Amino acid sequence: MANIFRKTRQQLYMNDRFSKYLVYAIGEIFLVVVGILIALQVNNLNEQSKADAKEVKYLISMKSELSTNLSLIHAEIESLERSIDSQRELIALINTEEDTVNEMYIAQLLAKSFSRVFELKYRDGTFKELLYSGELILIKNDSIKNEVTSWDGRMIAVRKQEKGVYDAREKITHFMIDKGIFKMMLDDMGFSDGLQIKKSINRTSSKRLLSSQKFENLLSYHIALNLSQKAFYKKLEDNLENLLRIVTA
Repeated sequence: MANIFRKTRQQLYMNDRFSKYLVYAIGEIFLVVVGILIALQVNNLNEQSKADAKEVKYLISMKSELSTNLSLIHAEIESLERSIDSQRELIALINTEEDTVNEMYIAQLLAKSFSRVFELKYRDGTFKELLYSGELILIKNDSIKNEVTSWDGRMIAVRKQEKGVYDAREKITHFMIDKGIFKMMLDDMGFSDGLQIKKSINRTSSKRLLSSQKFENLLSYHIALNLSQKAFYKKLEDNLENLLRIVTA
């Protein structure tokens, strides 16, 4: 094709038909430019197709992570609610007649209230990859982008709240150890047997906690922090559900 154009151009030039030669040369340039533009357009379409495929891949991965995280946070909220209920039962026993309270019942409430550390386990591999690879630009939906960019800050706040609850729990645990109650709880719940440690001979009654002002204060503070932690989890749950709706729309 290039040879044909060249020969035609040479014939026009040699025959001294300059005006036709000029028009022909301009036409040839125009065709070359059009060809380049078409090639660029095809290349852009190919690149856009690849970008769209990547976006779909990220959205599918994000949907999977969000579904998993929602299941995890549902379970964590339920466990936290059970712990709060047990703590409320404990504080309701404060200053009650000791003879009406069973030692095993107190041990069970203590175990349900303080045997577990609440720390949300979650998956954010897709979020981090989008943020740190610079490919967040592939996501067209601005709402999704905003959620991804705010994720780290939101989780820092959640972790700070969890740390506050953990510290309050440690204070209660240390108080129980200092008062000799912790070992009694292990004995009454059968944990001493499981740990293969000898049961205490000189028992200290767990009922002593019910007349302790300091224990009541520590417990009240712990409940308040747990309720705040639950609020953080619920807000995060709402954010995840909203984002999942956007991703699957």
